[in-house]
Amino acid sequence: MKTSVLTMGKREFAFSLAALMAMTSSAYASDSLEQALQASTMSATVFSYYDMDKTEYFPPASSTNPNRQHIGGIGAELRFLTGSYYGFRLGLTTQGLVNFAPSNAAKDFYAYDWNSEGVALSETYLGYEHDYIDLKIGRQYHNSKYTGLVPPLVATNTDVGYKEAFEGVSARIKLDSIDTVIGVADFWKFAGRSNAVTGGDDGAPRFKDRVIIGGLGPYGFKFDNIFNSFVTYSGLSGVSLTAAYANVSGLEYDDAANSKGDINFYFAHAGYKTPALFENTVVGIDFMYKGSRTNGTLKENFDFNGDYYTGMVGLYNAYGFDFRYAYSTVSKNQMALQGIGNDCGAFTATPIYGPFLFMSFAGMNLHKLSVGYDLSNIGVDGLRVDADYWYGEQRNGNNVRSGGLHGQAPGTRIDVEGWDMQLTYNVPAVKGLKISAIYETMDRKLKYTNGSSNGKTTDEEFWLRASYDFDILK
Repeated sequence: MKTSVLTMGKREFAFSLAALMAMTSSAYASDSLEQALQASTMSATVFSYYDMDKTEYFPPASSTNPNRQHIGGIGAELRFLTGSYYGFRLGLTTQGLVNFAPSNAAKDFYAYDWNSEGVALSETYLGYEHDYIDLKIGRQYHNSKYTGLVPPLVATNTDVGYKEAFEGVSARIKLDSIDTVIGVADFWKFAGRSNAVTGGDDGAPRFKDRVIIGGLGPYGFKFDNIFNSFVTYSGLSGVSLTAAYANVSGLEYDDAANSKGDINFYFAHAGYKTPALFENTVVGIDFMYKGSRTNGTLKENFDFNGDYYTGMVGLYNAYGFDFRYAYSTVSKNQMALQGIGNDCGAFTATPIYGPFLFMSFAGMNLHKLSVGYDLSNIGVDGLRVDADYWYGEQRNGNNVRSGGLHGQAPGTRIDVEGWDMQLTYNVPAVKGLKISAIYETMDRKLKYTNGSSNGKTTDEEFWLRASYDFDILK
């Protein structure tokens, strides 16, 4: 099995590194401990949510047995960050959630996301930043929308009650002279969106040696170590280039089949945005590749050595409108695992069902059309509407193991079609108040290679969320 340099004595290495950096940075320090504490910041987010999900599973497909569930609650996130002391900062983040008395059926249905009452200490890290390096040691969010970083392969999901987090060491090296950023990380624990994700009972997430793999379901699998790396370049006008590699070692996927091995993930992205064509309108063109490779009995028992290719072209800010078309295709007889954590998306992902429910299935060809409009152009400040339509066909069916779902029946494939609508309102009158709603629906048709079909199932989901961000120490 492949292991990283931190697999043995990880904590000892991490804190030795911190001590070394403290000594080498003293020549640049002028802050006092009192000044650092006085410069501390504290902020919070309070939110309320509602989620309705109606799902019908196949086979067999039937409109007479829908599973409709509801859940809602309130949550909060409290963030504290000290000021700089010899380049060092201490960061702490606590998350909490309380639900509004869901039914027992809803508790089971939402076990891997919203059913997570309690409190979790999600971030406790020692950070160091000086000139070209940004280092974090401890529990932390990583490469997420929350941090504003590109999330190619290892990424914190931020869309439900709890943000995912990793425990370990991460660093970003900023080479401004050549317009390049290099990122490396080594993690040994993970906290999902609920305690059930990592094998526990109901409740708030806990850090364990189990992790989500994009494409293998909503629960975590036991692992030894996670390594992540990426490099981005932005030295050419309008051009963005990113390459990444990640590895999860010793993953135990299926106990019954004794399937264990490493997973290597590969990523490449190239994007270009033109200068303004008229007003502030630009055209964007993007290409992305993802690939997964396995070894050991994991490779012997399952076909997860797939390639995922996707491209997108868009017209942005055309008098307030955005138009996009995206296409993706996957290896015919191998599924392409997407990454580590629930936020490793791509252009054909959907806002609720995300990138894992069908996008990365073996043989899946998927088209997605998107349009968005910023209503501030007609005087409604803060309000935006977005909509997507997608359809896809799965080409495979002859190889029992090549299906996107674990245990997909021999000689079967699925076609998908769906749409969604999103409303986002940043209330101008109350700074930090945001209201959002998402509705998404999708039809899945189970087909056989002999031409017959087992009917159509429909998934529907509706999210409603209100959040308020505010500073405490200011």
